[in-house]
Amino acid sequence: MPTGKGFAINSDLNLREALLDGYERHIRRANHESAADAKRLRRTLPTLRVVAITNDTVGTLASLAYSVPSLPNSKAVMGLIVGSGCNATILMSMDALNEKKTLPVRANQPDASEVLVSTEWTLRDSSRPLLELRIASDWDNTLTMRSSRPGFQPLEYMVGGRYIGELVRIIAHDYFKTVCGIPDEALPVAIIEPYRLTTDLLSLTIASVSLTKKDLASELQTKLPPHQSTAEWTWTEESAGILRTIAATVQNRSAAIVAAATTGLLACTGHIHLRSLEELASAAPTPTKEATSFLQPSDLRSPEELVVGFSGGVIQHYPMYKQHVQRYIDQVLLRGGPQDGGKSIFLREASDGGVIGVGVLAGTTKRRIETITGAGMKSVEHKNDPQS
Repeated sequence: MPTGKGFAINSDLNLREALLDGYERHIRRANHESAADAKRLRRTLPTLRVVAITNDTVGTLASLAYSVPSLPNSKAVMGLIVGSGCNATILMSMDALNEKKTLPVRANQPDASEVLVSTEWTLRDSSRPLLELRIASDWDNTLTMRSSRPGFQPLEYMVGGRYIGELVRIIAHDYFKTVCGIPDEALPVAIIEPYRLTTDLLSLTIASVSLTKKDLASELQTKLPPHQSTAEWTWTEESAGILRTIAATVQNRSAAIVAAATTGLLACTGHIHLRSLEELASAAPTPTKEATSFLQPSDLRSPEELVVGFSGGVIQHYPMYKQHVQRYIDQVLLRGGPQDGGKSIFLREASDGGVIGVGVLAGTTKRRIETITGAGMKSVEHKNDPQS
């Protein structure tokens, strides 16, 4: 059975395990199973033939390009993952890449003009602007030095769901102890011990807009009780508000960094143009509505929409995270100057994009796409159909 295989690389960089993950029942020897079980498995499990292998960001972009009808003024250009980790895949011109990088592509498709590139932008060499602009705080440096691979993924330490809870914990512990003068003996274990404050708790409880500060204090007293039952310190509206403010600030910065990285990557690949600081300083003021009111509709071109497909637990489920990213992207475009053709960047959710996208790519190689589980896509089998 032709199939596609999606994968995600963890910090251990074990590519072999990443590629085999999920296929245990097809590759494991039945040493500990009865003969009847082994015979049943051989009969019921089809032989798999992997015809496409891709990571989750490429899959997300492929899913979006397939599922969203193409419009004259709309183009899917980027796949974005913000979950436990963070990564982006971008559509790039072949001419923008080193010739050696394009040899495998040209060997299969000599006429190809564009290619998808998985940036792995959280790695140190790709995150140089974070270091050059000195965005990292002392709390960020503390988290980095205590991580399993210090300095390996600077951007991910600031935006990844795997680390956001720990960063909030480090800041909260420092504030409660240094500013409020609360001893460790009284603070909750989740505030004292590393990686005990989870991003899930931040998202579902601390950032919940349905909880007032009074309700939040009550919830925290239950879920994050003081370290000792005899301690005089308890959660109050003030302390609950402090923790909520810290969490909101960390997530707001995270959204801003993702927005900056997204617009920067689109600018580097020529999809948009951002003016330099020197250009902005010498540019004339943006025309007002009154100043352009004389223009006729025929004088204006339809705006072009660059679509960024996104998925991942943080950007999909953390309250207002996606909205913050979109707002910051809009602000960067506004300050960066008017775009040719009125281009805009639009975030569009691609749920299960990593799964659906790899199925789309597998179907592309076989020129046939059967119904994809959970996606509701019908069978396609047309040789001239660009989606098949």
